Amino acid sequence: MHIPSDPRPPGHAGPATAPAAPQAVPTSPANPADPSLAPAAASAATPAASGLSATLAGAARALGQALAAGEPGRLAARALLEAELLRQPRFGLDLLAESRGGADVGALLADDAPAVSRHDCSALDSPVAIAAATLALVPRARRHGVAATFLTGIAGFGRFAPFVRHLADAGLAGMAGTEGGPLVAPAGGRRGVLSTNPLAFALGQGDDRVVIDVATSAITLAAAKAARQQGTSLPEGVALDADGRPTRDAALMAALLPRGGMVGSLLGLIVELLAGVIGGGRAAEDRGATARRGVFLLAFDPSQAGDAEWPRRLARLRHDWQDAGGHWPTGRPLADDAVLPTEVLARLDALLSRLTATPAP
Repeated sequence: MHIPSDPRPPGHAGPATAPAAPQAVPTSPANPADPSLAPAAASAATPAASGLSATLAGAARALGQALAAGEPGRLAARALLEAELLRQPRFGLDLLAESRGGADVGALLADDAPAVSRHDCSALDSPVAIAAATLALVPRARRHGVAATFLTGIAGFGRFAPFVRHLADAGLAGMAGTEGGPLVAPAGGRRGVLSTNPLAFALGQGDDRVVIDVATSAITLAAAKAARQQGTSLPEGVALDADGRPTRDAALMAALLPRGGMVGSLLGLIVELLAGVIGGGRAAEDRGATARRGVFLLAFDPSQAGDAEWPRRLARLRHDWQDAGGHWPTGRPLADDAVLPTEVLARLDALLSRLTATPAP
């Protein structure tokens, strides 16, 4: 059976009509290896007719207020608008297409939450739920040393990078992953079992900060869909047809293969064990491409290990890595005064109008 031509992808998924699988490189604005991560041209933007600020900070503030979720709304808004500036719209505003704002995320932010918690987020805007869970990890990790949150009922939420970066900026180590419907075959397998199962990690601050956010599949589902639409061939060794045979024909693709063979397959399996088995994502009866999914977020406080020298070792590792010619993915946030393109402002203006409209009596 072929993958539907327009399913909602697993992982960093978008709405059901717009596949948004995670990028295959660290989602860092500073990554020179991927020109698609360069911010969109600032000169293309003008303030919206409604007076909406064209800057990243101002627009994120307005969207956060419209989402009516306090600090989680602001963090989610910033993450979505950064994706738009990085020319990754499938991780951006379209993920709020069905949002009504006003999500009650109080349970995720409870002060008395234990070190390990689990929440059903089916009734929440997924970007806001991820943001709230991220923010709540900070005091819990500082109090307990280690904290973990498992979420179920998650739809499209965008990139993990802004959220694990927030944990790193708070002095913690952050890790996150998500599972989904069966689209990626195990190494040596014939049909899909896992999703693209992205895995993200962040540690450190400033220039030494490292932010990694990668899919565990050979290519993203978005790349496969683009090949199908454009009539181009897939790379060798990234997909299988319905009979489990290798194919380069995107129209015949029934499953993706794991990145790097066995290594990527086992990394994807780790994500599945955490988000799907322990976290409960695989408990859902619907495991199709449009099903909601499980997420895990983990944070720990390295200072509680009793060794204050780890930042110096991190800096040395960065030096050695770069001295050897490697790219160090800092995940540096975009500047507050980065200017949103006119097209993004227009979409944001329409979204804000809908979110702030007074319901009919």
